[in-house]
Amino acid sequence: MSAERDEVGIVLSGSTTREVACQLFYEAEKGGIHEGMLLLVEASPKKRKVLARVGEIIPYNDFYIEGDPWSEARRKKLPVPEDVARQYEICKLDLLIEIPGAREITVPPHPGDYVYRIDPTRHQKDIFNFVYGDEGIIWYGTQAGYERVRVPVALNVERIPMHIGVFGVTGSGKSYDMGALIEKLVDIPLRLDRKLSFPLLIIDAHGDYAEYAEYQEQLGAATSIVRYVFPDARSLLADKTKGKIQPIGISLDNLCERNTRDLAEMIVQYYRGGAGELSELQIHGIERNLQDLKDGGWQLNSLFTNSFDVLEDAINHAPTEEIDYRSKPAIIRALRKFRDDVEGKKLLSQKSPLKEKRTVDELTRFGSIAIVDFSAEAAPGVDLPMKQLVMTYLATLLFDEFTQYRINNQDRYLLFVIEEAQNFCPDPTYPIATSLAKTKLSAIATQGRKFGLSLCLISQRPSFVDRIVLSMCNTFFIHRISPEDVSFVRSVTGGLPPTLVPRLTRLTQGEMIVTGEMPTVPFPLVINVPEDERRVPHRAGRTEVVKNLAKARGLPV
Repeated sequence: MSAERDEVGIVLSGSTTREVACQLFYEAEKGGIHEGMLLLVEASPKKRKVLARVGEIIPYNDFYIEGDPWSEARRKKLPVPEDVARQYEICKLDLLIEIPGAREITVPPHPGDYVYRIDPTRHQKDIFNFVYGDEGIIWYGTQAGYERVRVPVALNVERIPMHIGVFGVTGSGKSYDMGALIEKLVDIPLRLDRKLSFPLLIIDAHGDYAEYAEYQEQLGAATSIVRYVFPDARSLLADKTKGKIQPIGISLDNLCERNTRDLAEMIVQYYRGGAGELSELQIHGIERNLQDLKDGGWQLNSLFTNSFDVLEDAINHAPTEEIDYRSKPAIIRALRKFRDDVEGKKLLSQKSPLKEKRTVDELTRFGSIAIVDFSAEAAPGVDLPMKQLVMTYLATLLFDEFTQYRINNQDRYLLFVIEEAQNFCPDPTYPIATSLAKTKLSAIATQGRKFGLSLCLISQRPSFVDRIVLSMCNTFFIHRISPEDVSFVRSVTGGLPPTLVPRLTRLTQGEMIVTGEMPTVPFPLVINVPEDERRVPHRAGRTEVVKNLAKARGLPV
């Protein structure tokens, strides 16, 4: 690759293999170069091509220094002879890789080496190792530092099974940007100009993705998009999606094909609210009796609906060597609470595709999308423990099915997208009472990548997500975060260049740092997602405060 002969600066002394300072030439000063832009250093010896990113631009002028001889003139608004002042701009560059070949930089540039512009759109292969249309590569957003041209970044779909973390405070743009990424994942290039869709199961905490069920024709190769809501909400929602709204339901029998241990733990943990240590005596008593009834031909969903008296009678008459008499009252209370709450939301008796294992098979076989909507509209009156219970069911179902795929030598893939991840796999420092789903999500995080089941954990406060689960993520999309999360994010991502760390708390809406396995370059990128990148409009989060206040008072709008 030949350097583009548009010199913008020259290297100064003090270079390392990680960073360099250059003085900009006159033509490149005053806005000719922007932070985030990629430049090329023609480095000595042998005129190596070193790719660099603009980390900081610092203008200097000898006539504008605190306490200098011109202080009084400035104080009285008198003209300062700027034309004779020594003035210049210093550009701090992060050195990234040697190109082509993405080689590590082992020798720093020398003073006097020239710095050039580079057009990333002309040198995609040299920078990203891929070009538009390459199989399995999606092009996302645009790099910061470019005003008149889009410079999208290459993301490798093959790296999705390594798990993904998406961080950002409210208003940072993560839901909009995640929607744009979803649209890329259902439009993956395949040879002969064909497209593929990556299967997705999305836990939608605030209804940010609910509208996708209305726009299937605009979502690439996705063969089906279904929005799941709690049974009580389905009748309240106007079904504008032509049958694309389905009720949430759970099948206890799906959880217990091999044994009833998972269900027994779920019942006890739900009863205790996730607080404190679980009673092994209670778990064992429930497990043993459920298994005996199951072996006797009983359906577990039936036992917790119209045949609950059979289950209670089995517990009450269980021999003491199975259940200590002092544990029986607590077990009965736990079973009743579980039955009353779960069936109170019609989750057991409601007919739902989520109760059928073929739903997972169809998702993974045809590249479909399932959106489980936990928003207030779709889950009226549903508290967090109940949502966690549904999450536990889904995580268990996915883990069991993907384990079976692996045993049967079937290659299947699915991305399990979880909004508000801290509510489902919380760190012990996060002040919530329950963590029903944490064990199963931990299993997916540590083992799922082996058989194609991937997590995408989205959180406003990443330091409140379980550290073990988050440590399994190898790709990160970092929006503006809270100052309290900066050190945590730096640690889980494996570190960031010093010039990027201060930006973590001041990234603009829609701007993010992308780093890890999915980007095809071995360094973090600063990108943003343009407003017109999404095909499906993003209605969530929009407000019309003044208009609605006026309307409430009967004023013209």
